[in-house]
Amino acid sequence: MNKKIFMICGLAAALFTACDKEEEKDNNGLAQDYNEAYTVVIDNYVDQIVIPTYAKQKQASSNLLAAVEAFAESGSQADLQKACDAWRATRLPWEESEAFLFGPAATYSLDPSLDSWPLDKVQIEKYINSDIEFDVEGLGATVRGFHTLEYLLFENGQARVASTIGDRQKEYMVTVATGLRDDSFKLWYYWNGNDGLNAADEALIEELEPDEAADGFGKRFKQPNMYDQLFKTQADVISQIVDGCTDISGEVGEQKIGGPFENKNVEDVESWYSWNSLEDYKNNILSIQHSYLGTLSDNVNDLDMPGDNRSISGLVAAKNKELDQAIRSAIKEAYNAIDAIPAPFRNNLSAATEIKAAMEKCAALTDIYEQIKTIIQ
Repeated sequence: MNKKIFMICGLAAALFTACDKEEEKDNNGLAQDYNEAYTVVIDNYVDQIVIPTYAKQKQASSNLLAAVEAFAESGSQADLQKACDAWRATRLPWEESEAFLFGPAATYSLDPSLDSWPLDKVQIEKYINSDIEFDVEGLGATVRGFHTLEYLLFENGQARVASTIGDRQKEYMVTVATGLRDDSFKLWYYWNGNDGLNAADEALIEELEPDEAADGFGKRFKQPNMYDQLFKTQADVISQIVDGCTDISGEVGEQKIGGPFENKNVEDVESWYSWNSLEDYKNNILSIQHSYLGTLSDNVNDLDMPGDNRSISGLVAAKNKELDQAIRSAIKEAYNAIDAIPAPFRNNLSAATEIKAAMEKCAALTDIYEQIKTIIQ
């Protein structure tokens, strides 16, 4: 944004008047009025929330692949436990990214490739019991990703007994972990582009040959209408951020929690092999907190502190302090209500009081978060 000159008129004025806008055109003649306050918030969102979250997942997925390969080589219970721990460590940033499943996660089908549920266990077992050569590129969404690897690693919330895992299962684990590493890298790369690549990144780009993303989706997101017309205004961009948050709050309450509860079906509970379900759901709510506060802190008590100008919270508070406080409270209440459900979720589908409370708090969060759009111009 080195061509822009902004007139700073104070936060409230910057948000809701045109005094700090400057038009810029690219070589294609596309134009966009940029509001400085929006620019700061969107830049912070991309650079301090999205890309660092995917960078964490990128590194964790590489560690996971190394741990799975070590177990496949040794067959030891200790190495299997390390692989299970590495799975949980990789799962955390993924679940904390689910408030921004738009963009590359959707465009390149990386969400289903990484996180399809339920699994096709019949097909997985057919693969394992066959003599075909495993090829990660040939694996469909329901036989790869987090949950396939979870199924192979865990049983009843614990690492499987290592001695019961055969060579074909180990080979399949390595194949799936490789695909998970590759998909995690692509998520980061498509947002980040070619900025700050290290030798390992460059080697993966050469190996995977991902679609060209030299500018990165992050740049397109920060400069709507400059590269294409995916987003025409900064208000469109912020509305997309809001939609990402309401989509995941609705999904957690209605589908992830409500679906298994209403059907009383353990098979519907996501992440039930590892008993990681409630952690997943809480981390989904944290993804909303990160998006709203503009920081990656996982402390829900941060919701009690005032926001700053870099965050959507700051935008909301400048116009409507009561709404800002209500959104903060709704995020915290949804998180705490999920935390109150007895663990593991799959064994406590009869905990109606706690489950209904969590569903209600997620619905309330969805409803009030939507109100942000009413003050974004």
